[in-house]
Amino acid sequence: METARSLSLKSVTKSYLPGQNAVEAIDLDVAPGEFISFLGPSGSGKTTTLMMIAGFARPTRGEISIAGRQIDAVEPYDRNIGMVFQNYALFPHMNAAQNVGFPLRMRGVAKVPAQAKVKAALAMVGLAEYAGRAPAELSGGQQQRVALARALVFQPDLVLLDEPLGALDKTLREQMQMELKRIHRELGVTMVYVTHDQTEAMAMSDRIAVFNRGRIEQIGTPSEVYFTPKTRFVASFVGDSNLLSGKTREGGLVDVAGVGPIATSAGHVPPGKDVSILVRPETIRISSERAELSPWRNSITVEEIVNYGDSVLVLGRKAGQELRVRVPSMEMPDLRRGDECGIEWAPTRIHVIEH
Repeated sequence: METARSLSLKSVTKSYLPGQNAVEAIDLDVAPGEFISFLGPSGSGKTTTLMMIAGFARPTRGEISIAGRQIDAVEPYDRNIGMVFQNYALFPHMNAAQNVGFPLRMRGVAKVPAQAKVKAALAMVGLAEYAGRAPAELSGGQQQRVALARALVFQPDLVLLDEPLGALDKTLREQMQMELKRIHRELGVTMVYVTHDQTEAMAMSDRIAVFNRGRIEQIGTPSEVYFTPKTRFVASFVGDSNLLSGKTREGGLVDVAGVGPIATSAGHVPPGKDVSILVRPETIRISSERAELSPWRNSITVEEIVNYGDSVLVLGRKAGQELRVRVPSMEMPDLRRGDECGIEWAPTRIHVIEH
């Protein structure tokens, strides 16, 4: 898409009350054509940041630029930004084509070229035959497609999406995720996507900005924020995790109270440092036999078994420390509550977070 533009935020801060910042000193550079997700819990500042980019909220401090043009004081309707909301925000008295064509009418586009653009936009989202239907005659997924077509029809510099799939059921949400990825791939438009759903962010994004308490704790690819989180918050919020506190020893070993020494790939961390180690549940192997204790083997007492169909989550305990192990259903040994079973891991799969 020729109109793909870069986005830059420099020290962007938003205060609603003195001394209380909803967003604090956000620095972010988004490349032209990138799909970036703002991920975080409610109240973390992700939606406030999106609203400042859109122009519906003004930064208290800092600068926001699109393609090098500072837009802090520019009105929302002059920013050439497409917006998709969770509640769709369609006009109930207009049919699908009229809703999609509304931004063109506001921009004074002539009737004939506007009709062609509307037709192309509806075809792009697979709704060409629904042009004459009112929003009330469309399903939730179809309404969301109309809202997306409306956000794209005028070739915006940037598209902002504020939890647009939150109201859809799981199956439809997954279908729309793939549709959004397809449209992004075909158009190449820069997209900023807000969500609290980590799976959604992982599935769709080129990069993820993880928000917490008004700050970005980490920006990285889905693999980076999942396998090499920089903080305990990122490690606990993105994906299922075992987070253990310990102290480093020589050779990459980490002493964990009650569990013993655990072999990690943290040979670069000096001995005597307080650290957290992240062990993803799916990286642990399990057997019905009790393991011989070593830095890469241990044992747990099974407290609960949760079957998810394709996988099984085993909740176990070792000396007061809860450990979560996820295995494919086909590889699950015959275990019951109260059994003691062996576990093992590869040191290279254990990530160390320095405090």
